[in-house]
Amino acid sequence: MTALNLEIIKQQLNDLNFIADNIRIVTVNAMDDDALQNCTTKEGESFFNSYMNVVYKKADRYVLGYICQDPLLDQAIVKIGDQYFDPTKQANEDFQPYQFAILTEFKIFDMMKHAKKNKDFPPDIDYLLTKKKHFKNVINS
Repeated sequence: MTALNLEIIKQQLNDLNFIADNIRIVTVNAMDDDALQNCTTKEGESFFNSYMNVVYKKADRYVLGYICQDPLLDQAIVKIGDQYFDPTKQANEDFQPYQFAILTEFKIFDMMKHAKKNKDFPPDIDYLLTKKKHFKNVINS
């Protein structure tokens, strides 16, 4: 993964039709080992399901955006308190903290409330692009 400077990140986001000035860049850190272990403790449970348990039972927000590498990589992470984590990435590779460009955050309650009627669940970048009238603050129309 190649780290990028802020200017290159903003240019790549603009090229993807996002309003780069409205996007926050945060650092995604590693969860402590107990919290990560808590993600994957059920026997026979898929990692996706265990990750979603983290999102719904432990996280405050579900966050969509891009890993700031070359090229940018869309990703979903979680916010717990004022920290950002990527349990999927951390559980599957040698994790190093990285920069992340936040497009939007969903409250966990709101995601659960709309889960039954939302066919693209959990939301991803493609979902945002299909609903761009609702995300005018970060997507150019």
